[in-house]
Amino acid sequence: MKMKVAFRTGLLVGAAAFVFCNVDHGLAPLPGTLNLTVYFRNTPPKDTQGIYLMVAPKFPPHAINEVYHSPNSLPIDQDTVRHQLALPYGHYDALALWWYSKNVESNLADVLAIPIDMTTGLKPLGFDITPEQPVVNIELIANWSKVDRDAAIEGTVRFSGPFPENTNIVAVAAFKSKPTGDLDYLIQLKSLDFSIKMNQNPYRYRLPVRSGSVGYVAVFWLPEHAGLNEFSIAGEYLNPDDSTRLGSLRLKPGETAKNVDIYVDWSKLKRL
Repeated sequence: MKMKVAFRTGLLVGAAAFVFCNVDHGLAPLPGTLNLTVYFRNTPPKDTQGIYLMVAPKFPPHAINEVYHSPNSLPIDQDTVRHQLALPYGHYDALALWWYSKNVESNLADVLAIPIDMTTGLKPLGFDITPEQPVVNIELIANWSKVDRDAAIEGTVRFSGPFPENTNIVAVAAFKSKPTGDLDYLIQLKSLDFSIKMNQNPYRYRLPVRSGSVGYVAVFWLPEHAGLNEFSIAGEYLNPDDSTRLGSLRLKPGETAKNVDIYVDWSKLKRL
C-alpha cells in the first residue's frame, strides 16, 4: 500500500489543511467584496514566487473546495498593497496570506500572516458579507522575516515498526513553542516536511527555519478518511540530557542544528 501524499501542490496544516486550487464557484458575478490592505515589513526572500490571499468559510476547512483565493499573486515589491476579492454572501471564519517559493513546495509553514480576533480569544478574525453590508474592509500586517529562513534543523526519525495501514500523512514540524490549540499550531509553526513516504524508516530530515528559538519539534500522523483537523502527535524531540522533558533549540543565522532525532512509537499516538 502506498501512502497518499495529499495536497501535493497545497498547504498542509498541522491541525488542518488549506489547498491552493482553482475553485469553480459558477459564472455569475459574486455579490460581495473583501477589501484587504496589507502593510509589509522587511524584505521578501529572494526565492519568493508570490503571495496569495486565502479565505475560508470554515476554519479549519473540511474540504479543499471550501477555500476561496486570489487568482494572482499580490504585488511583492510594495510596502502597502490594496487588494480586492469578490465573495458570495455568508460568514467567513478566517483569511490568510500564503507565501509561495520558486524552489520548494508550499505548505502550512508558509502562512505569511493571518489576522487574529483578540476579543474572542486566540481565534482567526472572521467576518460576514451580507446584502446589508456587501463590502468588508480589513487591514493586515505581514512580516517577510517569517518566511526568510536563515538556519536549519537536521535529524533522524525512527519508527517502532511498520506504519499503520490507514496512514495518509506523516510529517515532521518545528515550532517556536509548543502549541496549545488549533490556531496556535498555525501561529507557532516555523517549518514543516510532509514528504515522509510509507514505511520510510528511518527518515532523515532537514527543516529550514528562521533563526531564533525552536521550542518544539514533533512528528504528526493523519489517517485516511480523517477530518483535516484529526492529526495525532506521533513523536516528540526530547531533551538529550533528560528524556522526561521536551527538547528545545536556539539557532543563530547560518547555523544548522544536527542530531535533532525523534523516536515514534506507533502504540502511543496522541490526538491533538
